[in-house]
Amino acid sequence: MPKKGEIMEIARSPVVTVAPSTPIIDVIRIMTREGFRRIPVINSATRELEGIVAARDIVDYLGGGRKYEIIERKYDGNFFPAVYAPVETIMSTKAVSIRTTGRIGQAMNLMIKRGVGGIPVIDRKKRVWAIATERDLLHLFSKRLTGEKTEEIMSKEVATVSPYTTLRMASRKMIREGFRRLPIVEDKKLIGIVTVRDIVRFFGTGEVYKNLKSGAIGPVLDTPVHSIGTRGLVTVAADLDVAEAAGLMIRKGVGALPVLDEKKRIVGIVTERDLLKMIRKMKLI
Repeated sequence: MPKKGEIMEIARSPVVTVAPSTPIIDVIRIMTREGFRRIPVINSATRELEGIVAARDIVDYLGGGRKYEIIERKYDGNFFPAVYAPVETIMSTKAVSIRTTGRIGQAMNLMIKRGVGGIPVIDRKKRVWAIATERDLLHLFSKRLTGEKTEEIMSKEVATVSPYTTLRMASRKMIREGFRRLPIVEDKKLIGIVTVRDIVRFFGTGEVYKNLKSGAIGPVLDTPVHSIGTRGLVTVAADLDVAEAAGLMIRKGVGALPVLDEKKRIVGIVTERDLLKMIRKMKLI
């Protein structure tokens, strides 16, 4: 066991990992079953970190983003062999990580600066021992965030989609603009939300698999987001105390809270990233 620093006190271990040769379809199934958004990719023999695959990589690849070009170029647009390609095809080889001797503040700064929701914890030989996420940090500091209202830290410019936006268009918007989630709005009212995790889960369903097997990817990518996204939403009002909002996120297991006005219209959104920035601003570490 390597020397332990602050970060190992909150990071999750053991951590689920995959090998570079793991088929993408298996990664989709693991993410769906375990509820993960990211999985470290390691060398099976040495346990050294070789990369990381995130839900957005899968959305980019299968949903028509930049990595979709790999399917067109290497597989002639045939999705069935594409989902059995090794995960090294789409993983990021420049994985942001932290040493087992690292500090919690260092991990938080890395997540904010690099725009990632979790980082593997490695020893000096690059062997993976744990993973630290935004949610782990939120658990640690949530009760100390009181004093501000959600409207003071929420993002007010919220990108949304209509219920009839296709999976293809929503995926491209997520990848192009760097969103993990898109609220679904109809007649100015919030009716749902679609996340990268929702899309990955959808790609892992049996019905989609049948379409992939037959090569009929068109109907899959033309699926409207209202049939994929989450409808049982957890929302908050603009005047809710931030500590209460953080506690709600933790209890409900969600990474963001749409903020609604009295007419149920979305006026902002608070994410785990927003809360981490608040923690840093308050110098709680």
